[in-house]
Amino acid sequence: MKLQIERIFITDESRVFDADLSGGEVIVLVNQDGQVVYWNERMIRLPFHLSSPFIRLLDSETFLVVDVTHEGTPGNAWVIDGRGSILHSFHAGNAIGAVAVNDTGIWIGYADEGVFGEGISTEALVCFSRTGEVLQRYQSDFVRPPTIVDCELLQANQTEVWFCPSIWYDLIHVDLTGRLNKYKTPKRLHDSSALTIQGQVGYFVKDGLLYKWPFGARKRPDVVAEFSGTARGLGEGERFHFIQIGDYEVSGVQLVNE
Repeated sequence: MKLQIERIFITDESRVFDADLSGGEVIVLVNQDGQVVYWNERMIRLPFHLSSPFIRLLDSETFLVVDVTHEGTPGNAWVIDGRGSILHSFHAGNAIGAVAVNDTGIWIGYADEGVFGEGISTEALVCFSRTGEVLQRYQSDFVRPPTIVDCELLQANQTEVWFCPSIWYDLIHVDLTGRLNKYKTPKRLHDSSALTIQGQVGYFVKDGLLYKWPFGARKRPDVVAEFSGTARGLGEGERFHFIQIGDYEVSGVQLVNE
């Protein structure tokens, strides 16, 4: 297997905060004397300050910005249209560690500081509607959920989500019906920094290496390529399998069988 890497955004001076790829579109959030979004040849300046933000495409007309935490403020999540108008805002909890979106809603995973904190973050994983309504809570609404203390490694496909906490290490799948499935993650995949699930195969990035784990066939993981840099797994059906985010550029990473 080899990695086919395509640079899709580059900036000379503006540091990249975060970016997303979906359906052939790319959206990038940069620091340019404040927070600026580049999307579909448009530049949108955000009217608020962000400390450690996430950006995700919702559809061809709207996107989501989430800040890791905003203590004492009414909101830290905003749904924004292509003109820069804020359509909805809500508070998505504190100590946010991961954000993923799919047809079900906006999935927010929390770091351990949130899980052991107060409020909605103690649920570890929450699905919100685009208006901020709570749709599903991991700790309260699922039947006998495996104990997790963080949810920072999170990936969404069209109607389901996958996550792998950094302690106890079960790969957990929430399917279309809301049922939980879990797979005992091999030790060599513990503390991975990125994952993507393609069918019954998981691809994990850890310490500069890409592992392939056919968990559906109950096989062991193997190293299939070198993989450097900061990355995040993308959903099944996307052209790229990972998005790679550097200080001044964004690339799409495709896994190709040789």
